[in-house]
Amino acid sequence: MRMIWYECKMDVLRTFRYKMGLVSDLVIYTLLLCFFFWSNTGQSFQAQYGIDNYQALLLFGYIAWTFSVTAISTIASQLLTELQRGTLFFKLHSRLPLQILYLGDLLSSVLVQTIVVIIYSLITFFIFHVRYTITLPIIAAFFISVLGMYGIGLMIAGLSLYYKRIGAVVLLVQLFLLFVTDTIPTSPVITGVSRVLPLTMCNTVIRNSLLHRELGTTFLLLCVVSLLWFLAGYLMFDRFMNRARKKGNLLLY
Repeated sequence: MRMIWYECKMDVLRTFRYKMGLVSDLVIYTLLLCFFFWSNTGQSFQAQYGIDNYQALLLFGYIAWTFSVTAISTIASQLLTELQRGTLFFKLHSRLPLQILYLGDLLSSVLVQTIVVIIYSLITFFIFHVRYTITLPIIAAFFISVLGMYGIGLMIAGLSLYYKRIGAVVLLVQLFLLFVTDTIPTSPVITGVSRVLPLTMCNTVIRNSLLHRELGTTFLLLCVVSLLWFLAGYLMFDRFMNRARKKGNLLLY
């Protein structure tokens, strides 16, 4: 736990020392969300869920998506950065597996991204007058979903070790998640398939909580799906790490 904490602390200090990444995230996420509100994206949620305050549903889905793409991109970008700097080899000799050690970076990214979320939520509150209530199940759903999406991030990081430059893949995955997970209105046919993703289940739990519906089954499914993705990502990362070592890829950055 101390190692994970120091990893988290070091990454937070690095983020605030080089603030441009934080500022760019804030600008991009805020402008995209404002565009959705200005264009009345999510208005179909009114008929689908029988609620007038569709903007709250859109906002919470967008927050879940923000945390999810952070979880996916964190380990891949951090891994490649440390390979290029030559510091990854120190972590390879750690008593903890990289998948666990990088939970510190995940925690750091989530903490920093929480600042971004709070700021753009306040902006939408004052400009668009979005009203909402944050409940404990919603907060729990956010963080359980993040662990599941971290598993997907481990898969992408494993691919990046073996195939190297896959930045475009990360961007495509992020956009794919925005349009197929019911973050913005999505066809029921598509969401029926994408329910295997933690983000889709997270959106379902959030909306059931806001509408005061039963959470038992959906929350349990979110936990199971997130756990399976985490385990799958853990094992896939190990496999690609071993293949990268045999091929010598770790020496060619």
